[in-house]
Amino acid sequence: MIGSAETQVPVAVPPGGGHLALVQETPAGGMLPVLALAAVVGLVGVVVLVRRTTLPRPYLFASGAVCVLVLSFVLGATLRPVGGTDTTAGHGTAHGAAAAAERPSPPGTPVLRTLHLAGEQVGVLVVPGRPGRNLVGIGAADARAGTADEALRKGQRRPGSAQTWVTVDLPEGSSTLRISAGGGTASLTVDTGRDRPAAPPALGTADGPECAAAAAGALVAGDSGPLTACPSDGLTADDSAALRATVRFLAGRGTTSLALVSDDSPRGRKAAAVVRSAARQEGITVSAPGRNRPLLVTAGWAGATRVADAVESGRTPAQGVYLAPWNLARSVLTPSAGQLIPLRFTPRTARASAYAEALAARLPGEYPSGSGYAAWQRARGEEPQARPRLFAASTAYVPGTMVSADSGGTGGGDTGGGHQHGAAGADWLPSGMIAPVSGPMREG
Repeated sequence: MIGSAETQVPVAVPPGGGHLALVQETPAGGMLPVLALAAVVGLVGVVVLVRRTTLPRPYLFASGAVCVLVLSFVLGATLRPVGGTDTTAGHGTAHGAAAAAERPSPPGTPVLRTLHLAGEQVGVLVVPGRPGRNLVGIGAADARAGTADEALRKGQRRPGSAQTWVTVDLPEGSSTLRISAGGGTASLTVDTGRDRPAAPPALGTADGPECAAAAAGALVAGDSGPLTACPSDGLTADDSAALRATVRFLAGRGTTSLALVSDDSPRGRKAAAVVRSAARQEGITVSAPGRNRPLLVTAGWAGATRVADAVESGRTPAQGVYLAPWNLARSVLTPSAGQLIPLRFTPRTARASAYAEALAARLPGEYPSGSGYAAWQRARGEEPQARPRLFAASTAYVPGTMVSADSGGTGGGDTGGGHQHGAAGADWLPSGMIAPVSGPMREG
């Protein structure tokens, strides 16, 4: 039905989630009893022959061993659970997350679904899922979206995310959201509820994709509550302490002057104030970029991506780019700009990889991010490490694999900023590394 003017995509899953699995048929219903009988008869015959010394003992012992092995096989096959058990944590997390993707969202909450479009599984994220203006992220380069009563609007790529983003006004209650991509069209039902609480203002700004990433992180962790705030609405105590620790680290390296780039978000203003205060205490002067000195970035994903691009191209001189913790986003890390970032966790560990894999299962192709992982941790009740360490990001250039950071590796449009390697798997930085370059930094 994909490729018709419109396709309704109902999805049924077992109660409580689960997933379909192919079960390999075993001979337990037919051949196992025959094998067991043959093994028993053979073993009895071996015992008789041993007592009569009819054949050389080595041959008899070998025959007995074969009979024992056959009996062991029969017993093991009989006792093995049908379907087996997967003990791989990441595999189980991804499949459980994929099954949970199609559970109905409570009215007035973010929606995360996977649609089948033009032969591809395409993730769709709707935030905040309430009446009024919504941000819709679609995992396809040429995506459009709209309601059933209006023309579909063309989306655009934005820094930090592999999704194509479209703003759509949704009415109260249940309505149909239409999605098109790759020549196919599908639809899904969204229930925005009847209440009209104000959506977080950041959704309508350059920080919208980061806010949506946080919503997705909570969803894949099992939190289906309403979206009431965005990461850029304020500065957390942990992030404030990490910024102060970064300034102290620079002072310990003999830095006497640094450049600062921030933005006008509530978080950006507070972070800039923290950096300036910490710099004064360490005897470091703070100025705008323009000279070859360390450059500290407390802007959001869009601003940080522009800075990294400018440093990589040589338009902005800098002795390394020091990023605020929330800028753990692929478009910010991919340019070769000497990025260092304070983190309270290590990417590619089992716990962080579980988030990345669950996100890839429910929102195929989307990039993992620090803001999404922080929301995942909160939803699961996990605590970050006590003290941050500085991590360096580096990518290896492979000819023919570099594409636009905003194209997501699918050949989509370019809104400017950075490079992105073609691999779009569940990895923080494909063809690159995010490695610690310091021990735990002193806070306070």
